[in-house]
Amino acid sequence: MTVYIIHENDTWIPPFRKAFESLQLPFVEWNLSETHAYSLNQKPDTDAIYFNRISPSSHTRNHRYSCEITNQVLEYLSLHSCRIINDQRALALELSKVKQYVELTKFGIRVPRTAFVGTASSVDSQTRDNFLRTCKQTARENFFNESTQTWTPFVTKHNRAGKGLGVHLFTNDEKLDSLFADNTIDEDYSVDGIYLLQEYIKSPKQVINRAEFIGFKLMYVIEVDTRQGFQLCPSDACRKTADSKLVKQSADEIKHGFNIRSAETFTENEKQIIEQLENFLRENQIEIAGIEWVDNGENIYVYDVNCNTNYNVAAETRFFGDMYGTIQLGQYFQKQLQTKN
Repeated sequence: MTVYIIHENDTWIPPFRKAFESLQLPFVEWNLSETHAYSLNQKPDTDAIYFNRISPSSHTRNHRYSCEITNQVLEYLSLHSCRIINDQRALALELSKVKQYVELTKFGIRVPRTAFVGTASSVDSQTRDNFLRTCKQTARENFFNESTQTWTPFVTKHNRAGKGLGVHLFTNDEKLDSLFADNTIDEDYSVDGIYLLQEYIKSPKQVINRAEFIGFKLMYVIEVDTRQGFQLCPSDACRKTADSKLVKQSADEIKHGFNIRSAETFTENEKQIIEQLENFLRENQIEIAGIEWVDNGENIYVYDVNCNTNYNVAAETRFFGDMYGTIQLGQYFQKQLQTKN
């Protein structure tokens, strides 16, 4: 009985290896940034669990087609009725923030006001000009109040993202031109051609919250100091490779940046959103997730559903002990393997 880890980034795997080995949980790694072949007629190992933790930011590591390949691998596994943790439904949500907001809205979960611009062409000077013109028009239609002549601050982001890709804050449409001034910078354009403009929800405390779920149930909530910028990946590996283009603050100025909250600190609004999110995950069959929200002092807005989650080892060690999240994950897998017998 084995856990197959489907991934594309070796940098994120060591904590999982360490935890699974300590639990004596057999596992095999399928790194889909490498070349693999599968025969639809050949039955895979069915006495196993297949854990999909592919990342939507895989293209930034030159693994352009890892997500597309993963989708076909999951189809192959589904053909043979394999037990998949975070299957095609989770992958579809992972790869589209638009789809995330649509599905969250269906569950009555508040999301920031969002518009999106799509371009089907490769980026050249003409496409860039049309794209910019449409972005500015869309921004004005959604975030400018004609009667008061005032702007609602908004952020831009990629539809298929990760790592804070394309996230920039604007107070009007004037600087949108400079953002795309150099059309040789591929990272400024979403890999799927879809770019989001979204209302900026300001937290009075300058924090966001990320809730980690295992088996559709909340494990813990980690509070993230947003003064460091929009690079909010909780993994220690992410912090070592922060994008130099994002606004950051010295680590010396922020003691930790990531703090795990006790349940006693949850507000009534947060208790309600956690229950809603658990139901949302169960309905969409997303067993493992990290979901981020921001509280403006009156309402909670959910803005990101991560089906490929990394745990912050440093924060966990301060509050729980070594390898807390990955151990909890391994124990959940052990229970799932037992139910197969």
